[in-house]
Amino acid sequence: MSTILVIDDSESHRGKIRALLEESRVFSRILEAGDGFEGLRLLMGETVDVVLLDLEMPKLDGEKLLRMKDSSPGGKNIPFIFLTASTDLTRRARLLTDGASDAIEKPFHPAELVARLRLHMKVKRLQDELRVKNASLAQLSSVDGLTGLRARRFVDEVLSIEFLRARRYRTPLSIVMADIDHFKKVNDEYGHQAGDAVLRGVSELIQCMMRNTDVVGRYGGEEIIMIGPQSSAQGAAILAERLRGAIEAASFEHGDEKLSVTASFGVAEYQRHMASVEALVEAADRALYAAKEKGRNQVVVAPSSRG
Repeated sequence: MSTILVIDDSESHRGKIRALLEESRVFSRILEAGDGFEGLRLLMGETVDVVLLDLEMPKLDGEKLLRMKDSSPGGKNIPFIFLTASTDLTRRARLLTDGASDAIEKPFHPAELVARLRLHMKVKRLQDELRVKNASLAQLSSVDGLTGLRARRFVDEVLSIEFLRARRYRTPLSIVMADIDHFKKVNDEYGHQAGDAVLRGVSELIQCMMRNTDVVGRYGGEEIIMIGPQSSAQGAAILAERLRGAIEAASFEHGDEKLSVTASFGVAEYQRHMASVEALVEAADRALYAAKEKGRNQVVVAPSSRG
């Protein structure tokens, strides 16, 4: 369903345009406004695909309305097509520079106007499709397809930003590395689909227990990373212990099987001597390794040395 908004202070002009548009059947809905203010109100409250407007209008002329269109929902992507009797080429060029899609001279030829509207609608549909595809690609690149957690690349970017913020403003920053214990055994005994079900279940459980300000991502294999801005090692360790207990108590369904697993956690807090993100991640990894070495299913906090 396509919608055009016609803005013109002349009721007779709007009537002629409406008759032409209805005959052409380019648009399934035609909205009308008698001045720029009414046009802006409709833009703010309606879904509009194209705006066809007169340049010279009382109260709020077309040029001023063009500069305000970005304030409406999706306004930046709406083609503005001007009808004007002005012979001022400099002004018409300024309209195009300011974001107008076209400027058609009055009196216009009906067939030409319809043809141009069809063209601009085709371009807009292609641009809308491209935006949707780009948004889908961005979503795919930032979310892990198996677990629904953030993807490694996204996590790395967030962690880099939070690391710089912690260094500059001397605010706490902690990360937690989690690893499912004996995950290979689950895959070997029950198959990789069962392993995937366990990984999804653990990921969903962790995601539900995190703060809205935290970022949780799949770091690789069955390893999960949690980034806690404004969080001390003590606070992150308390969260990790809650997660550890919740995972131990849970069971994850795969077909007729109910599988139980445990997880180990390594916690590290940013220290002033850490020169890079890698140093913080390495500290959490060492703590995770220590948890594994001590028998798994536990939380280990990296020491806060300042060497």
